[in-house]
Amino acid sequence: MSGIRIARKIISTLVKDRIHYPARLIIDTFAVIARCGLLLILYAHVFRINGGVINGTTFIFAAWSIFFYFSFSILRLRDISRAIMQDVQSGTIEMLLSKPFSYLWYRACWQIGSGIYSFITIFVVATIILGFWIGFPSTMLVGVFIPTFTLTFLCGSVLSLLVYSAVGLLAFWMEDVNPVFWVVDKAVMILGGSYLPVALFPPLMFKLALYSPFGATLFVSHTVSPSWQTTWTTLVGAQLFWIAIFGLVVYCMFERARRKVSINGG
Repeated sequence: MSGIRIARKIISTLVKDRIHYPARLIIDTFAVIARCGLLLILYAHVFRINGGVINGTTFIFAAWSIFFYFSFSILRLRDISRAIMQDVQSGTIEMLLSKPFSYLWYRACWQIGSGIYSFITIFVVATIILGFWIGFPSTMLVGVFIPTFTLTFLCGSVLSLLVYSAVGLLAFWMEDVNPVFWVVDKAVMILGGSYLPVALFPPLMFKLALYSPFGATLFVSHTVSPSWQTTWTTLVGAQLFWIAIFGLVVYCMFERARRKVSINGG
C-alpha cells in the first residue's frame, strides 16, 4: 500500500503544480500543433492528390494513427532515462536509494505525474477537434475499441518506462547515456509510426514494428487499423512478452547498480 500512496501523492502533487503553472501545457500544445497539426495537413494534401488512397489506406486511418503517436509522446515517458542519468551524475541516487521506497517506482511515478495533465487535456481537446475535422473511422466506433485501446496504451506505457529505464541505468557504467538514448529514441520514433503511419510501412519495416520492443511501445498507433479487432490479442501478447523481458533486464541492472553504489558509496 505504501507504493500506491507514494504514487498517488507524487502524481497528485505534480498535477496540481501543472494546473497552477500551465507553462508545460502551453509548450506541449504548441509542440502538437507545430508537429502533428502541420503533418496532418501535409498528409491530407498528399492523400488528396493520390485519389484518397495510398497503399490501401485512406487518410482518416493514417491521420488517427499519427495523432495517437503524438498524443502518447506528450507523456514524455522517455525522459526517465535522462532523469536517472542526472541522479547518478549528481550523486542524488545515493540519497534516494536509502529511502524506504523503490527508486525506480518513484522515478516512474514522477515521470507520469509530470506529463499526465498535459496529456489528458490535449488528448481530449484534440480528439474533439480531429473528430469534427475528419470524423471517426469505423474501427473506433465498435465496442472493443475503447477497452483494447486502453489496455494497449497501459502496456505501451509500462514498456516505455522499462525500455528507457534500462537506458538510464547504463549511467552507472558509462558517463553519458545520451548516444544510446538517441539510438533507442529514433528507433521508437520510426517504428512507432511518428511521421510515416505504420499502415504505409514497407514489409520489412512493418515486421520490425510488430516484433521489436521499440514498435511495441507504440501499438496505440495500430488501434485504428481495420485488422485491429483480429490482431489486438497478438499485439498485446507481444507487449506483455517484451514487458517481461525488459522487466527482468531492468531488475538485474538495478540490483547490480545498487551493489555498485553500496561498494563505492559506502
